[in-house]
Parts: sequence; C-alpha cells; structure tokens
Amino acid sequence: MARRKEHTHEEIKVMAITAVLAHLKDESLDSLSLRKVAAVIGYVPSTLVNLFGSYQGLLLAVAEQTLSELFERLAGQAQTPEFGGLTAMAAAYQEFAFEQPRAFQLIFELKATKEQGISERHAKLIEQLFALVESRLASLLPELPQQQCLLASRAVWAGVHGLVSLDLDDKLFAPGVSLTQAIQHHLEVQLKGLGYHKETLCC
Repeated sequence: MARRKEHTHEEIKVMAITAVLAHLKDESLDSLSLRKVAAVIGYVPSTLVNLFGSYQGLLLAVAEQTLSELFERLAGQAQTPEFGGLTAMAAAYQEFAFEQPRAFQLIFELKATKEQGISERHAKLIEQLFALVESRLASLLPELPQQQCLLASRAVWAGVHGLVSLDLDDKLFAPGVSLTQAIQHHLEVQLKGLGYHKETLCC
C-alpha cells in the first residue's frame, strides 16, 4: 500500500479515475469494485470513500471525465459550416462511442442518487454539449424560436444517440445500411421537418 500522504487528494482522485477507465477498456464494469480500484492504486477502500463519498461517487467522477473528453471532441467539430457541423459532431460522437464503448455507456447508464448527485461541473458539461447542437440549429434555422430550438436539439441528438447505442449493442438491424448512413438520414429528415430546405443538405 502507498504510504499515507504520498499523494495529494487530487492525485489520488486522478489515479482512481484513470484506473477505472483503464479497466473499462478491456473489461466490463461488473467485474470491478471499489476494493479492486483501491488495490490497483495502492490505497485502502476507505481512502476512496473519503474522497468520492462512495463507489457510486467514483463512477460519477469517471462519467464526468468521460463526458469532458466527449465534449472536447464534439466542440472541435462544432464550427464546421452549415449542415456539416451537425454531421461532423455526429461522426465524432459515433467515433468516440466505438473507441470507448464501456466508458461511453457509463455516462448514460449511471444514475445519480439523492445522496450522491452529479457535480456542478458534470451538469455544466451536459448543458454545454446540448448548447453545441442548439447553436448549430440556431444558425441553420434563425427563425426558429428559442424554446423550439431547445426542444429540437434534444430530439435531433436523441436520435443520433439512439442509433449509436443500438449499433454498439449490435441491434441496429438494418441490413445493408451503415450507422453513418442511418445517422445522416436521421439528421436530414429532422432538419427538413424543422424547415431547413436547401437544394442539398450535403456540406
């Protein structure tokens, strides 16, 4: 075991989060526990409880870190002009999900409890992710009222997420149709329905 005060609290947090992410690259969350994480980083489980509140708190921190990485990936594509911004973000979303499938799924499968809610930063990241979609829709559909734009951003991205999640589980069940094609079709249909009628939706 590591000696007491060998690392700062922040360093131990980073070590624990990194250990969970490393585990998720090759194995499922079901095969992990607080005790195993503690053993990997050389501390006792009570140290992690003191820092994260619980195993659930540690997993929420892992989800937050993954969400931060996902946001950076999408933000890098958000400024692509016209309709291409949405397709570029969707492509980045798809790529990230298949690079880190278990960590990606953890973001959405993990539920915060009343005792262990998400952090302020976690909530802000979710808000910022949807803001990227809202901003792109607002630029494509400037006459769309703000409230409708907000609702549309959720509907549009829910479809992207749903298709990605189905394909991750090998349940898209669309022979001859790739995930990229399915997402592109979904985005085109949604944009046309919202009133975006260009001669071509291709960037």
